[in-house]
Amino acid sequence: MEISGDLEQEKIIDELQTWFENHPKLPKKINRILLTRFYYCMFKDVKETKNLLETNYRLRQNAGGVFIQRDPSDKDTQASAAYADIVFLPGLTPYKYRASVLRISDPDPNKMDHLRDIKTYFMVSDYRFALPDAQDPTTGLDLLAQGEIIIIDMANFTMKHMTRVSIRALRICINYLQRGYPVRIKSIHLINCPPYMNRILSIVRPFINKQILELIHFHNDNLELLYNFVPKEMLTEEYGGPCRKMSDHKDQLLQSLIDTRNYLMDPDYWKV
Repeated sequence: MEISGDLEQEKIIDELQTWFENHPKLPKKINRILLTRFYYCMFKDVKETKNLLETNYRLRQNAGGVFIQRDPSDKDTQASAAYADIVFLPGLTPYKYRASVLRISDPDPNKMDHLRDIKTYFMVSDYRFALPDAQDPTTGLDLLAQGEIIIIDMANFTMKHMTRVSIRALRICINYLQRGYPVRIKSIHLINCPPYMNRILSIVRPFINKQILELIHFHNDNLELLYNFVPKEMLTEEYGGPCRKMSDHKDQLLQSLIDTRNYLMDPDYWKV
């Protein structure tokens, strides 16, 4: 979907922005691309867009330590980055979805801090959601994806990691993804699943609604079925694709976070 619509759509986005900026229970400002994501996520229904915006920022205020009190240059962000990878794959799938890969790169469970790590994840998401997802190869116009695919590599995740899972952090994360996320999750792929995957699921299943559970796909070390959702040519070399290593993508992403530090920390965009 093109970010910039026709004159009628841009007028609607203008009106939504004015409504947002004058709302007593919303921040003073919102990035226009992010606002357009909310609008597209709700299939261009203005009323539902407003409801999602109010829900999103209410959830943020209720968990300010995760969504507001953050700094991409601090030691918490650096610790999460040293322990785990978050990579947004280049381009869009044939169905115009954006794909991301999450994995633990350091298997030491003592380096896991669940609350810190989800804070980093959502900060990275906020950075990405303020930017286009791709460019139309024909017109050069900026595009937004029509949905999101999340790939989670379970290779280094053990039952010892489960002992470090914070129920509070789990609630915050899943509640936000299910109720306030400004994009539509189309599928979630757990790859390199361990034999004890059912035990892990038994802990998180009570927090996940039926609609999200139906989106989850499980893969062992055979990724052929994953390629039906995310083409092999979009994946990094760790997963059989031609793209740069996960670490290379992560280094670039970390620098981009530093470059947009002022936006990510500006309370006018995030705090009521």
